[in-house]
Parts: sequence; C-alpha cells; structure tokens
Amino acid sequence: MKKTIQLEELVCPMCATKIETALKKAPGVNDATVLYNASKAKVDYDETKTSLEDLYKVITGLGYEIK
Repeated sequence: MKKTIQLEELVCPMCATKIETALKKAPGVNDATVLYNASKAKVDYDETKTSLEDLYKVITGLGYEIK
C-alpha cells in the first residue's frame, strides 16, 4: 500500500533524511521518500507486516509531528 503522510513543517533537509532512513528500516516498509520542501513522507508498505499507526510511531518517536 502506498500512503502519503503530511508532516509538520520540517526545519532542515537533514530532518527529512533522518525520517526517511528510519522509515526505510521499519519492518514492512518497501520504500520511503521524504520531501523536505513539501513536508511529506511517501511510504510504500506491506499492510500485513505493519500499519499506518506503526509508521506514525516511527516518525513521532524521532520527535517529529504529523499534521
């Protein structure tokens, strides 16, 4: 399943890289791209291995907020 997650405004490109790296390492995630300028995370994941809520926890666990 592909999903776009709207994030609170990111303050630097390194923030996007940090989130993207963590999402790619999360179980069930096939691919993730975080767009710094748009403050969006595009995630392709396997619904049988993870949930959208789990992906939110990865992001919030890093200290970032979801809109």
